[in-house]
Amino acid sequence: MITSFVCLKMWERKKPVLGDQIRVRRTFYTHHGIYVSDDCVIHFAPEGNTDVLDPKSARIIKTTLAEFLHGGILEVRVYTEEELKKRRSPFEIVQVAFSRLGEGGYDLLTNNCEHFSNECAFGEKKSEQVEKVLSFFS
Repeated sequence: MITSFVCLKMWERKKPVLGDQIRVRRTFYTHHGIYVSDDCVIHFAPEGNTDVLDPKSARIIKTTLAEFLHGGILEVRVYTEEELKKRRSPFEIVQVAFSRLGEGGYDLLTNNCEHFSNECAFGEKKSEQVEKVLSFFS
């Protein structure tokens, strides 16, 4: 008998290092970004207010870790062996993130903060949150 299973992403509460994908839980979703340092996290959000999402004003911005967390609890992505083979180097992840600063075009279904984080790390836009929601309608 062949069995299949879905390997969900793992997240840990630990100190991030350069190039880590990080997230923080919000009321109805998790907010994702790329960790550079405690003084620099790059993520897709409205500038100056990470609680209220206004798609028109959302940009890829640089904030402090404290601003990114906005009182929430930090989680750091833990990669599977397969993901580690596909993942860019920490330097490349950060380089891609910096190259995207100021870009807009936020779209909840196709270009959100999780899409951005995965694109930096793997070169592929993907959002597990969106996929989960869409799976309820298919």
